[in-house]
Order: sequence, then C-alpha cells, then structure tokens
Amino acid sequence: MQLINPKNIFLLLLFLFPIACEEKAVDTTAALEDVFSNAEQLANLKSLIVYKDNTIIKEKYFHNGAANSDHDVRSVTKSIISTLIGIAIDRGFIQSEDQTIGVFLEPLVGNIDSSKTNIKIRDLLCMSSGFYGNELSSPGGYNNWISAPDQLLFTLNQTLASQPGQTFYYNSGASHLLSAILTQATGMSSYNFAKQYLFQPLGISDHNWGTDNRGLNNGAAGLRLTPQDMLKIGILYLNDGVYSNVQIVSQCWIRKAANAKITTGNVLPFASGYGYLWWNGRIQSHNY
Repeated sequence: MQLINPKNIFLLLLFLFPIACEEKAVDTTAALEDVFSNAEQLANLKSLIVYKDNTIIKEKYFHNGAANSDHDVRSVTKSIISTLIGIAIDRGFIQSEDQTIGVFLEPLVGNIDSSKTNIKIRDLLCMSSGFYGNELSSPGGYNNWISAPDQLLFTLNQTLASQPGQTFYYNSGASHLLSAILTQATGMSSYNFAKQYLFQPLGISDHNWGTDNRGLNNGAAGLRLTPQDMLKIGILYLNDGVYSNVQIVSQCWIRKAANAKITTGNVLPFASGYGYLWWNGRIQSHNY
C-alpha cells in the first residue's frame, strides 16, 4: 500500500481556489466547468463534488467511480482518527489530548522507555511525537511499517529523532498508536467506536477498515469510504461538528483539529501548517 500522491491534491486546490477566492471576478459557471474538465484528466481521480451553502453545486464521477462506490481513502483515515479522539475526549473516555501515551500502550506492549511513555496524545495528533518519518518523499517508510511483524513495536522501538512536540515528521506508525489508544480507552475497536459515535449519526454505511497484525484498525490508512461519505465528513467540519442538527463532535475539537499547531517546514507545497491530523495552508489571503 502506498500513500496518495500529494501532487494530485495540490492540482485540485489550484483548480478549486479560483472559484472560492475570485467569485466576483469570473464567470463561476465557466470556472466550474473548467474545474471538472481538469479534474477528469487526473487518471486516479474517481469523483469530484463541489458543495456550497448547504447544496451540492455539481458532482461528477470519473474512471468507473460512482457516488456509492467505496474507496481506500488512504491518509484521510488519519483525519477520521483525529475526529474519533475528539469524540472520545468529549465523552470522557480520554481525559484530554495532554494525557501521555504510556498508560494506554504499556498494557499492550510491556514497559516503554520513559522518553516515549511521556509523549502526549497531542504530539501524535500533530505529527510531532519525535519518531522520525519521511513518507511523503519516500513511501517505503510506510511499507516497512505496514509489513512489520508487529506494527506497534515497530514504531515504539524506534529511537526518537527529536524531543516530542518540537518537530514535524510525517510518520504513519505514530498515527496508528492513536488507534491503539482509542481501543484501550474505550474498550471498543476503532471501527466499532466510529460506527456508534460517528458513522451511524452521519448515515454512513458499513465499510471495511484494515487492521494491523494485532487486529487493531489501521490508524493511518485503510479505511474505505464513498464520495458521499467524504462529503458528510466535510459538512461536519464546515458546521463546527453539527450534522442534521445533532452535535456529533464538539465545536471546540473541530476548531482545535482544523487549525495549525505546528509548521510542516513546507514538506508539501500547499501545506505550511498542520493541525490535529489535518493539513493547513494559505492562498490568496485565505486560510484553508
């Protein structure tokens, strides 16, 4: 399994932002047609939905894609894990993102070096745990982790490259620790927790979510969602955690997750900052 090519995301941003940022200066109908025409040229793109003011403005499906066809959404899984951690905090399963990880993980793997047990949940959420990662330019790092005999130990046995909370390293294994923490805190698999507290309230049907060799849902990738499911997640964030007049995750968490907490060092050309497993950037005087 490889990570999605970030260049494709960048192209979509370039296509979409003129509509949002220059609406008064252009024919939006023509601009929208250009967006979809350009999007269709991306060989791996299956769908595009433009949603504004509580309405789907336009949607189209490409290359055998369909509204209800599920896809491996790769690292979007990370943003779902972030949302689930927020719900777990809202509901008291986890005290806060300032809790350290040792209390959750040592029952699973035995004693962990103190420098690692004191990593905070927020450090994992910000990709600043101290575990080195360079997956965006070298997907082999992900492949080495996912093919390891024990994915938890593979990560926890790594030497820290920096003090927790200081440096951004894109490391899927570190994100996966959050799935283990969620399972330990709630007594439920990440998928069952998601179904009860996120997917069912959003009207998202059952889909596959890959697991590691311990049976823990992959906290970094492997979740399958449809384009319509993805839209529902987007609407949830646009509406500060509310969907169909129900507060599914707190406004406080949505705003924490979606706002930059650490600089990425511009590891991607469109994302200078990182929130709680959400990319952040700025273009034409607009934050996104």
